[in-house]
Amino acid sequence: MAVARLTHLVITTDSVGGIWRYCIDLAEELGQRGVEVTIAGLGPPPSVAQGEEARAAGAELIWLDAPLDWASSGEEGAKEGAAALDRLLRARRPDLLHLNAPALAPFLTINLPRLVVAHSCLGTWWDTMREEVLPPEWQVHRRMMAAGLRAADLVITPTAAFAEALQRVYGNLPPIHVVPNGCRPIAPAAEKGEFVFTAGRWWDEAKNLKCLDAVAQELAWPLKAAGPLSGPQGSAVQAQHVDSLGSLSHREIVQWLGRAPIFVSPARYEPFGLAVLEAASAGAALVLSAIPTFRELWGDCAILIDPQQPRAWAQAVNRLIGEPERRQELGQRAQRRSADFTLPRQAVRMLGAYRKAIAGRVQTA
Repeated sequence: MAVARLTHLVITTDSVGGIWRYCIDLAEELGQRGVEVTIAGLGPPPSVAQGEEARAAGAELIWLDAPLDWASSGEEGAKEGAAALDRLLRARRPDLLHLNAPALAPFLTINLPRLVVAHSCLGTWWDTMREEVLPPEWQVHRRMMAAGLRAADLVITPTAAFAEALQRVYGNLPPIHVVPNGCRPIAPAAEKGEFVFTAGRWWDEAKNLKCLDAVAQELAWPLKAAGPLSGPQGSAVQAQHVDSLGSLSHREIVQWLGRAPIFVSPARYEPFGLAVLEAASAGAALVLSAIPTFRELWGDCAILIDPQQPRAWAQAVNRLIGEPERRQELGQRAQRRSADFTLPRQAVRMLGAYRKAIAGRVQTA
């Protein structure tokens, strides 16, 4: 039986969400383990700071002239992305493709082992956020996503909760393996500040800026929110009571997280929540929405509240503000739990998954 060889892989990313941080951190860890990583980007180009991050991680960064599949209607965006990715794969000839955009998989023509990681998708987003049937213009993406998951040699999700959501929405999928994300621990500041912190893509209504804004006006401390208010498709939101910090570099967010005594996330849909993990590693007390993902990951290490009840959020956060000992104890619990989600642990598990995907392709060849 052939040995699963892995010296070089291509991993896809975008510049607008948490997948960027996931790819950069994973690429650095894999590089330290002797794997050459090429990061292939889709959609809006990266910032100067993001380009510097890729270089610091030791990864080759190539930006493809193609849109994000979920930001374009019909099949054209996915076909364009797949064609551009095909050209790169034929030029680089890696041992494996780590695809973070499953909808591209049905249109790839190169015969190469592919591991698909589902971080989120329109179908599960809609299933969570809406009561009506998925609209016709999104049905095409749903079919591409399902076909992409079934075309993978191995499918990965960051939580069991999201794996269940995928099975519920798409049905009849191959076995899904769970590999939780990891993060670099953030050192807590010597003195925490007097503010509540959060981070997210606020143009996405699932992040629930509406709830945050209602909460902010009742808090004893200011609520600082990092992240863009405008999305890649032109959607935009406004906040009246939240102190919006706008889009920050990861270095700037880390500085805020180090000083944050309380971190909140009222997200209604969240397959993992990397910012939550980073906040926990810095010892912030967590107040999170009572959704399956956060129950799975944080359980009794956080205060969990219905994301549709802003008054309950304000009461819980104000109570933490007024009880520093309880706040500290909750932060310590979250910090201990965050030690289960390290980047080395994630990298080792991903290496095992890569080799399994390659071996599976070899055996069926």
